[in-house]
Amino acid sequence: MYDYDVAVTTTASPPWLTGPAYLSLWQACGLAELGLRVAYVVPWVPPAGQAWLWRGQTFATPQEHLEWLAAEIRGMGRPVVPDLFHYDGHLSRVLRSIVPLEDVFRAAPSARVQVLTEPEHLCWYPWATPRPLVEAETVVGIVMTNYDYYISRQGGLAGRIVAPLARWFHRHRIRRHTDWTVSLSPAAEVITRGHPLRHGRVTGVLPHYAAVPPVQPGSGGAYFVGRLVWDKGLETVVRVAARMNLPIDILGEGPDGAAISALARELDAPVSFLGPSRTPWTHLDRYRVFFNPSLSENMCTTTAEALVAGRHVVMPECTGNEPFKAYRNAHFYSDAEGAVAALTRAMTEDPLPPDDSRREFDWLYACRTLAGLWEDAGPRLPSG
Repeated sequence: MYDYDVAVTTTASPPWLTGPAYLSLWQACGLAELGLRVAYVVPWVPPAGQAWLWRGQTFATPQEHLEWLAAEIRGMGRPVVPDLFHYDGHLSRVLRSIVPLEDVFRAAPSARVQVLTEPEHLCWYPWATPRPLVEAETVVGIVMTNYDYYISRQGGLAGRIVAPLARWFHRHRIRRHTDWTVSLSPAAEVITRGHPLRHGRVTGVLPHYAAVPPVQPGSGGAYFVGRLVWDKGLETVVRVAARMNLPIDILGEGPDGAAISALARELDAPVSFLGPSRTPWTHLDRYRVFFNPSLSENMCTTTAEALVAGRHVVMPECTGNEPFKAYRNAHFYSDAEGAVAALTRAMTEDPLPPDDSRREFDWLYACRTLAGLWEDAGPRLPSG
């Protein structure tokens, strides 16, 4: 007998404003709202590491963090708070990630289905329990971060030697520790190829984005929201803003923030740094275009949020953005000239109604889809 129907384990935890932290949180809450018994398992990082990760509130004890997390869930308007657990983690400033210091399968309570957000990362710990010894009916992996891109773009030795080794290692981790993975976009296939794969829209956005007022004809500016690291395409944001003399607001924080700001001053780019926000949907009424040149995601949540909010999104052609080609307010480019042309069009044309994106990125629909993928081997959704 299992203690839970589902355990959702993640590589990052709020208040860190990063995709895996909040996407996993929303999945845990959504599955709980569907009537499943859910455990949410997050890393505990000592206070010194917390200060570097989210540069704000720190927690002296694990219990203090879990109490804050429960309050955050209630503050988001979620009616059900899943049970909360920790595993020990360590901040690596070199990797800019949280490294597990223990076996996450042993840290998590028993559950019929284990959902691993970024399974290759969670299993960096060398003694993680192999799949045959995990007491679960199904172990699901959701590959969210394109580590291959992060490493390859470093160039030199990292691009030639480290990237292929990391790719092999991550493929090995996924095969050793999961039954199958869920594809968010073709970008994930670099490490999931050859392993059982299931398809479904298993990520969505909070309903707050659908409540953002529509763009008024002829009004609204451009924005970027995300972590301030070069890998998110911030150099492109700054250079395009300078080239077009287009004011762009930048929402977010991160370790490269000072260097990005210095580049903006050097180029006299009309960008404004507004800092991070835990409620970004409250800012979107003043914008019509989200400029997102990032190439590092398997599928970018902030892009989905902008589409649901009824905004134009201008983004590069890449495998991680393939899923967004189905939506009318998505605009793509392949070079600097194309970016300028797409932004010019988006700044002058009003967005079309976002009915399709609101339907397909509905969060509870995404959670129901995720649960449906394992129904043959795991918990059935409660009736009603």
